[in-house]
Amino acid sequence: MPITAPSKRTSAAARAVNALALAALGGALIFTISVVRDESRVVRMRDASIRQAAGLATSDDLRVLDPSTLRTEPLPARAALLRGVMRAREASSDPAHARALLVEARRDVAQALATRPIWGEAEVARAYVELLDHGPESPQAIAALAASYRAAPFLRDSAPWRIRFGVAVWSRLDAQTRDRLVSETAWLAEASGRTYAYALGLVAGSPADPLVRSRLSSSSS
Repeated sequence: MPITAPSKRTSAAARAVNALALAALGGALIFTISVVRDESRVVRMRDASIRQAAGLATSDDLRVLDPSTLRTEPLPARAALLRGVMRAREASSDPAHARALLVEARRDVAQALATRPIWGEAEVARAYVELLDHGPESPQAIAALAASYRAAPFLRDSAPWRIRFGVAVWSRLDAQTRDRLVSETAWLAEASGRTYAYALGLVAGSPADPLVRSRLSSSSS
């Protein structure tokens, strides 16, 4: 049986360790590049969404909404969700192309939820798409609103929208969703002195109004 000299065994082991280290480093580098690329795409989509919401969208911003100009590579989940919201917004102001835009918006939201099934913001986006497509009192929109509350009882950015939507369809909400809406409104009111009146204004005159005030009184006592 051949015997390898100690120095040769050490050299072979060192080469193996170095090869493993280089492979690990290469893998880490590829992962880092992928993460940076994905984050860059998310940031670009987020900035485009902000400009669209402010009525300042550029032609490049709106080009990403056209299915014919898209690459086959799927977007990162957050970017897909942002694009879905952008398409839904565009559909609300472009009746001629609303149907096609809502089909693509629903596909974007579905892609986001396939990656992260329990995602409150994505369910809010789904509720918005279904509201535009089927009406505010549609079972699809109301089911998505309820799902958003199950996934995330409190949402900083989407709370005002879903509270307004919820009180508009209050009679169609189940008891659990109503309770979560009241809790979120009270939470928003207590967030700061500046949000107190704003939060109460979201439910003013609705059946949720006295429930929110009662919840606030209970929490302060």
